[in-house]
Amino acid sequence: MKLPRRALVLGGAASLVARRAGAEPALVTLGRFATSYAFDAEHKARASNVQLAAEAIDGKKVPAGGTFSFNDAVGERTAAFGYAKALVLRDGMLAEGAGGGACQVASTLHAAALLAGLDVALRVPHSRPSAYVRMALDATVAYPKIDLKIANSTADEVGIVARAANGNIEIRIQGITRRDVTLTTEVLDRTAIPRTFEPDPKVGPDEARRTAFGIPGYRVRRVRTLVQDDGTPRHDVRIDTYAAVPEVLRVAPGFDHARLAPPEDEEHAAMAKVTVTTAPTALRPAAAQLKPSTLVTLDNRT
Repeated sequence: MKLPRRALVLGGAASLVARRAGAEPALVTLGRFATSYAFDAEHKARASNVQLAAEAIDGKKVPAGGTFSFNDAVGERTAAFGYAKALVLRDGMLAEGAGGGACQVASTLHAAALLAGLDVALRVPHSRPSAYVRMALDATVAYPKIDLKIANSTADEVGIVARAANGNIEIRIQGITRRDVTLTTEVLDRTAIPRTFEPDPKVGPDEARRTAFGIPGYRVRRVRTLVQDDGTPRHDVRIDTYAAVPEVLRVAPGFDHARLAPPEDEEHAAMAKVTVTTAPTALRPAAAQLKPSTLVTLDNRT
C-alpha cells in the first residue's frame, strides 16, 4: 500500500536515535526538481504515461547503502500495464512506442537525486537534447535494457515523493539530513545543424520541402559540488555529448544543393530564390534544443 505524503516514514541511524528519544525524526526535502509536459487532447497518451510512471515511483524508499532501480519500480511499459503508445526516442529517431513519457519521469528523478546529494549508479543520457529538461540532467530508460539507478550513500533511508498532474511533474527526495548541493551545467561546444537531401520528382526545381527539423549538437559539462558530512566539498564532473540531428529536405532530382545555405541561414535560401516549405508532420524543436542557456547553476537551498 502506498503511503500518503505526510505518512512517509523513514528509517536509519538518525531516525533510530530519534525513536529512542520518543519522537519521530522530522523529514526535510533533500532535493527537488520539476518539469512540464503537454496534456491537451493531442498529447493525452503521453501525459497518461507520465502520470503512471510517477505514481509507480511515488512513496518508494531507498535504505541507507541501497540502490533504487527505475525499471524495477516502474516495470514494463506496455499496454498490459496501462501504458499507451506515444512518441519515444529510438536509435536517435522519434518513433511511436508504448510508454513514451517515462523518460521524462526518469529525467526529473535524476535531477532531483543529484540535488539531494545522492549518487547516480547508472544513467544513460539521450542521444539528442530533450525539450523538457536541461542537457546533462536528462536520463533515458528502456525496459529492461536501459535503466536509471540511484544509490543512497547517506546514513539514513530516503523517500521519493512524485506528483504529476495538469502538465507538471515534481519529484522530491525526502530524508533527515540535508547537505548543501550546487549543480552547474555549461555548454562547452556547439555543432551546426547538418542537412540531408532526399530526391523527390514531385518537388519543383525551385523549392525544397522540409520533412524533419534539425537540432544542433552539443558537448555539455555538469559539475556537482556536494558539501560532505565533514564539511569538505566533493566535486563530481561529467561530460555529455549530444550528436547533431540533421534537417531533412526533399528536393527535385539533380537539385543544386549549393543553392541552400546551412539550415540556420534561411535568408540565403530566399536570395537563391528557393522556396522552403515544411511538412505538417515535421516536429518543431523546442527553444531549449536550439538555443539553450550557456551556463545554468542550481542548488537545493530553496
